[in-house]
Amino acid sequence: MSMELPERTMQFIDSWLTLRSKWLSWPGFAVAITQQDEVVFHRAYGVADQETATPLTTNHLLRAASHSKMFTATALLQLQEQGLLRIDDNITTYIPWLAEHPDARWQTITLRQLLSHSAGAIRDGTAAGFWQGETAFPDHATLQQQIMQTRLVCEPNTEFKYSNFGFALLGQVIAQVSGQSYAEYVTEHIIQPLGLLHTVPEYSPDVLMATGYSRVTLAQQRQAYPHLATGALQPAAGFCTTAHDLALFVAALRVGSGKLLSDATKREMQRRAWGYTNAPSTAMAYGLGVNVEQCTDGTALIGHSGRFPGFVSRTWLRTRDHVVVSVMANARDAAPDEMARSILAIIDAFGDEQQASAKLRRFEGRFANQYNIYQVVATRHGLQLINPNTWQPFAAAESLEVVDDTTLRIVRGSHFNYYGEDITYDFDITGTPKAIAISGMQSVASCDGDVPPQFFDHA
Repeated sequence: MSMELPERTMQFIDSWLTLRSKWLSWPGFAVAITQQDEVVFHRAYGVADQETATPLTTNHLLRAASHSKMFTATALLQLQEQGLLRIDDNITTYIPWLAEHPDARWQTITLRQLLSHSAGAIRDGTAAGFWQGETAFPDHATLQQQIMQTRLVCEPNTEFKYSNFGFALLGQVIAQVSGQSYAEYVTEHIIQPLGLLHTVPEYSPDVLMATGYSRVTLAQQRQAYPHLATGALQPAAGFCTTAHDLALFVAALRVGSGKLLSDATKREMQRRAWGYTNAPSTAMAYGLGVNVEQCTDGTALIGHSGRFPGFVSRTWLRTRDHVVVSVMANARDAAPDEMARSILAIIDAFGDEQQASAKLRRFEGRFANQYNIYQVVATRHGLQLINPNTWQPFAAAESLEVVDDTTLRIVRGSHFNYYGEDITYDFDITGTPKAIAISGMQSVASCDGDVPPQFFDHA
C-alpha cells in the first residue's frame, strides 16, 4: 500500500539535508524522491566544482556508475520479451569468439548467469588502473583480449562474483541482437520513452557535468578527476544522469507501473538469485541486474549502488509504499546508502500525519550548544527530541510530553541521558523559541547547528 507523502515530511527532509550538507565534508550531492511515478522531491546541495564554487544544481549530471547495469538488464529483458533472445541462452550463441576460449567452461555460461553475476568472470580485467585514471577504460578489442587471457575465477552458477566485464559482454549482446549500438538501443527504448531529459548512456562534453572528487586526504584536500569515457564498459558503468531521472527510471521498474517491462518479467528481475558471501545481512542479495534486500515486514528494497572515480550513488525502490529515493554525490567517500536509508526512515517517522497540532508545533525548533545539536520535532509519535546532525536521526529519538506552555518532559529515552527531566523554553515576543534548557543546560536556537562564540568563553 502507499500513502501521500506529507509536505511536512518533505520540509523536514530538506532542512535535515541542508544541515548535513553544512557539516559533511562532501563537495555536493543531489537527492530525488518519487512516489508512484511522480517526483515529489528534488534538491541539490553543495557545489558542482570546488575551484569555482559553482553551486550544484538539479540540472547537473553526475555519474550513475553501476546503476548502468539496471539499464542494461532492462534492455536485455526487453529483447527477451520481444522474442529476440532468451536469457538462458549460452553467451557463445551471440558472441562466437568466446567458444574459442581456453577455459571450456565459457561454453556453458548463460546470459542469466552474467546478469546475476554468477558466471565466475573476472571483475575488471587484468589492468584495472582505469578506475584511478591510470589508463583509458578498455575498448572492445582490449576487453576481448583480456577475457581470452583469463580463466573463470569461480565455478559457474555456484556463487555470486561481481563482474563489470560480464555486463560489458551483455552490452555487446544487446547491440548484436537489436541491430543498434548499445547507446542507440537504450536511448530509444528506455531513456526516450520515460522522458529522461538529463540522461545519457556515456559522458559527453556537451552535457552539464559536475566535477568528481577523490576521497579526502589527511591534509583535508581532494583531487578533482577528469571526465572519463567508459569505452566497452559503458553497459556496466557509463551512464550520466540526475537524481531526478534516476529515480524516475527505478520507479518505472515498479511492478504495476505499466512501463518498460511486463510485471512477470519485473518479478523475475527482482527475485533473489544469489546472496552475498560475507555480507552484513543474509537479507542482502542480487537479482538480474538489481540489488534485492528483504525487509522484516516481508517487502523488499530494489535498486543499485554506483561507484566511479569522483562519484558515488544509491537508489532504492521500497515495494511497500512504492517510494523511490535516489542519492548522487560528487565525492568518492560520500555515503549515499546511509543517506537514502535515513530518508526512508524519516518518511516512516512522519507517517501520513498531514499537520501536527499548533500546540505541539510551537515547541518545534533546532538548538545548539558546545556539545551537541538538538531538534524538537512533531511526528506521528508526538513530540520527539533528536540529534539531526547524524544518519538515522530518529533511531535514538526521545519522546516528549507537554507539561505546560513553556515546559516539556522527556518521558521515553536513554536512561544515560536526561530521561524523566524537563526541557524549559524561552520564547521571543512572536512566540518563536529562542533557547531551551535541558535540566538547566542552555542551548540557543540555531538553524545551522552553530553556536555563538560566548558558548566557548569561560573567562
